[in-house]
Amino acid sequence: MIRVTRRASIESSSPEEVFDSLSDPNRICNLLPRMQKVELLNRNMETCSARMITYMSLGGIFGTIRCEGDLTWTAPSDILFKVHKPVSLETRWTLSPAVNGTDLQATMSLDLEPMLGAMAAFVPKQIVSDMLAGELEAALNAIREDSANNVLREQAIAA
Repeated sequence: MIRVTRRASIESSSPEEVFDSLSDPNRICNLLPRMQKVELLNRNMETCSARMITYMSLGGIFGTIRCEGDLTWTAPSDILFKVHKPVSLETRWTLSPAVNGTDLQATMSLDLEPMLGAMAAFVPKQIVSDMLAGELEAALNAIREDSANNVLREQAIAA
């Protein structure tokens, strides 16, 4: 299991605003670098859960892979997406109030064994860890930028 965590401070945005961005299937494709498309299969607001299909571009011989998984959330503090096939992947977004906005922690956990079997032992873990870290950092930067753009739009409308 490979696990990577990154943190960011999202200024001038409440946890509720950041949560809304991360939980919107249409916006998440703009925030996550490899996300091509999201399909919502069903949503249960009572249990705060949903079944989703994501299409992620991995490039090279993998191309774009279809991942079906479970989404659960506790508004406005936690979003968890678990994929079981073709690869075991878990992405968690934890939001908490900060002095000037929101503290956002993103964690990705990846288990290559379900997809690669015994060959997973030969995958260089540091390279995969670095790749996941880059994905999280790019996503956090996109969320910061999205948040800043929303603040600027609100200021322009108020002026």
